[in-house]
Amino acid sequence: MYKVLIEQNVKIRSHYKNDNEFLFITVKGATINGKSTNNAISKQLNKYSKRYELPNINAHAIRRAYAKSLYDKGANIALISKALGHSDLAVTTQYLDIEVDEVAENLRDFL
Repeated sequence: MYKVLIEQNVKIRSHYKNDNEFLFITVKGATINGKSTNNAISKQLNKYSKRYELPNINAHAIRRAYAKSLYDKGANIALISKALGHSDLAVTTQYLDIEVDEVAENLRDFL
């Protein structure tokens, strides 16, 4: 889905002579800004997921998958928390759906 979106964005930017590298842009290639940014992104994801018959694609699922991917590759939970803008590591731990036993096991490696 990202690949298709990126390819379409290149065409749109070229046509409207916009120079940006954002993944989510307006229909005229401009950056999305303002209060409705999250809603606009969700609408675009919903549109593309329906068009290409991709089930369960939404901004939250992509954000969660990104965080889990970082974690699985060994990224520090504190860094993931910062990247996601969470105010508390407990929120990130819940967000990643990490079991308490898994956290304890990983911490034992540092003792």
